[in-house]
Amino acid sequence: MMNKLQTNLAAAKNRYQDTLKALDEVGAKQIKAAKIVSALQAEKDSLADVQEQVNNIRLDAMETGKTTVYLPVELSKKYERLREIDEVLPTALRRKESLAKERAVTEVAVEDAGEAIRREAGSILAAEQADVWERAKELWSEYVETIREVLVLGSTGHGRYPWSEIAEHLNSLTPSAYRELNGEGVAKTNVGREKVRQRYADLIAPLGAAPF
Repeated sequence: MMNKLQTNLAAAKNRYQDTLKALDEVGAKQIKAAKIVSALQAEKDSLADVQEQVNNIRLDAMETGKTTVYLPVELSKKYERLREIDEVLPTALRRKESLAKERAVTEVAVEDAGEAIRREAGSILAAEQADVWERAKELWSEYVETIREVLVLGSTGHGRYPWSEIAEHLNSLTPSAYRELNGEGVAKTNVGREKVRQRYADLIAPLGAAPF
């Protein structure tokens, strides 16, 4: 089972790397798209008076009854460029907006992939905890049977440990264990906790561990 959990963690990390790569790619596209939109808008601003000039020439032609309008070569080039910008700028803006949406979706995918890593790492520790818990229960069962043996060996009345002493010992187990885990021995418990947290951080690397 542990091998499967390790495989799942590795797969989650691979997905995370894939989403990071996708995020980098969409980010690079966004930079290019933003530069193009900025350049087009700046160029359009620089040609702001071209349409006005063309309109004035058209009006002059109308006033003289001319049906054909001839623009100066330089103005004609600027006017043609302005038309090109007007045609392509809306598409460039839509592409920029589309990339922003794509980035938002990709960022969610990165977060989901990161959470999957934390979840799979947590599953590994949970499986280890379950194994240790089963071992603890086995040790307890062994302990109970050992105490039973102590008890029955005193059945002839010649034992060194009467039932009253055995019972007192059993009754002290829970308070004693609590003191060792969360009371006087809490420092040792905290050291263990810190080791597990560090191991969790190592398992989820390169992610940062969430606050505990």
